[in-house]
Amino acid sequence: MEQKNAQDAIIRAINHPERRQILQILAKSETRYSAILGETGLTTSKLNYQLNELEGLIEKNSEGDYVLTELGQRAVNILQNIDENLKGDIELTPIIQNSRHNYIKKQMNAIFYIFIVSIAVGALVMGYFYFKPGSDISATILLVTYGAMGLVMYGLNQARKNSPKYMHSFVDWLDWRLFGNGNSRFTGRKTFVLAALGFTVGALLGNGILGLIIGSILGASMEYAG
Repeated sequence: MEQKNAQDAIIRAINHPERRQILQILAKSETRYSAILGETGLTTSKLNYQLNELEGLIEKNSEGDYVLTELGQRAVNILQNIDENLKGDIELTPIIQNSRHNYIKKQMNAIFYIFIVSIAVGALVMGYFYFKPGSDISATILLVTYGAMGLVMYGLNQARKNSPKYMHSFVDWLDWRLFGNGNSRFTGRKTFVLAALGFTVGALLGNGILGLIIGSILGASMEYAG
């Protein structure tokens, strides 16, 4: 049980960039709170939270400086082993592409289900008015409308299945052209830039909200993949 708790503590520590940074700072030497605060650039509330999360891996010595415990040193050793094993060229493109593709697919599915619910509500409303006494809606109009709704649902389903692949290629092209695959000064602002661009283009075409939604999805897919 103690071994499992130690594993959980180490995994929780190295799974967060701010906690990893604190461990690496303390691996160099014992350090005061103010020095950790200045080197990490965190707010006091954030630093206090992360220090509490590292309980068992760090402690204060008699002089009030933070130091690594034995478990904390082992966590640092694991980080160093990871860094050593990751040296050299590593192909991350498939991982990034898979993350983006899954994100785009998830968003397209969400949009598809929203449209389906909207169409279903429209069909129910039309059916209500058809059966309402004195309605001007004929059976022919009702059947034609339902048929058209069915075709729209089929078309949306096909778009949902095929669009992620094409949108994924478009996202890669945009990322390369606008952001240099994350090497430009816009890194971290992709969602904002793409949302603004999508809204502008959409407004010029007469539908700014749709452009904003599409731009946000494209930008967020870039951010999501890191």
